[in-house]
Amino acid sequence: MKKFLLIVVILLTILGGCSKESDTVAKADNGSKKSQSIKIAYNLPKEHATGVYFEVLAEEIEKKTKDTSIQLIPSTFPNGQLYNDSQLPDAVATGGVQIGQITTGFLAGGEAKPLQITDLPFVFNSWESMWKAEDGEYGTLFNAQFEKLGMKLIGWPSYGTLELYGNKPIKVPKDVSGHIMRGFGQGASLMLQELGASPVSMSSQEIYQALEHGAIDGYTTGPSSVIERSLFEVTKYGTDMTVLYLSFQSATNLDWWESLPEDVQDAVNEASKIAQEKSREEAKEKDLVYKQKLADSGLSLYTPSEEEMILWKEAASNRYKEYMKSSGEIGEKLMQLVEQANEN
Repeated sequence: MKKFLLIVVILLTILGGCSKESDTVAKADNGSKKSQSIKIAYNLPKEHATGVYFEVLAEEIEKKTKDTSIQLIPSTFPNGQLYNDSQLPDAVATGGVQIGQITTGFLAGGEAKPLQITDLPFVFNSWESMWKAEDGEYGTLFNAQFEKLGMKLIGWPSYGTLELYGNKPIKVPKDVSGHIMRGFGQGASLMLQELGASPVSMSSQEIYQALEHGAIDGYTTGPSSVIERSLFEVTKYGTDMTVLYLSFQSATNLDWWESLPEDVQDAVNEASKIAQEKSREEAKEKDLVYKQKLADSGLSLYTPSEEEMILWKEAASNRYKEYMKSSGEIGEKLMQLVEQANEN
């Protein structure tokens, strides 16, 4: 009798275990949906065109992954809260964040050399030519290089235009000679160096204090940053010649990306397309607004004459020669694609 009762107890235990296991599977099959929290980090304020991209991206990712195999729940960290622009490439490549803003000037290694075409002064001649290149083969080549660096390129957050600013008038290249200037990317920094300036590298958050304390005489940045970081309070002069039309890159950690199911990847790509369009609209519309705000603040903007622009482009020509020497076949192809975009 005892043996019989023992057998009954064992059978009930086994059946109970099977029942619990079945309940768990049923729950997973009938409503338990996987979710994953992700971090999105960037170096500019939410209101900036770059910030618009990442905030819209986060909203769209959460919305579009509601019906996919994994729901992504993004948290955004603007304005360098987690990492500044110089730290973000390493943070994305090593998985410190899943998605982040990349500035090509802060990428290291031989694989990054061709990508520094974005730093070349006067490389694109309009917003539209830049966007056309980004959306075509130029963008495809960029992604191939990003993957070699442990990242997946998913979009192009617009920044705006880039200008020179300082506390003395800047009209022609010789006007920066002898100045300590915050550079923006290797191309512009090396051009400044060739013109007799001393370029220094610092995050955009550091410019105000550096100017206020006389550590620098001027800087390279966009009119948007001059307004949003209140740099006009410590700046007297600037240029209005569009040294660069500039986009950043939005990249994911490659290992994380490859771990995502295809339907989730598709949703993220769709989200990025929407965010990219919003960012581009914001950058182009606000560029003139920012420049007008600078003029209203009392900052004097100088538009070079045609003859003076020739001097500036001649001053940048050596950067193109050096880029072609150091960037190999990929750099040569990227330059061809830029020229094609500028022609159309």
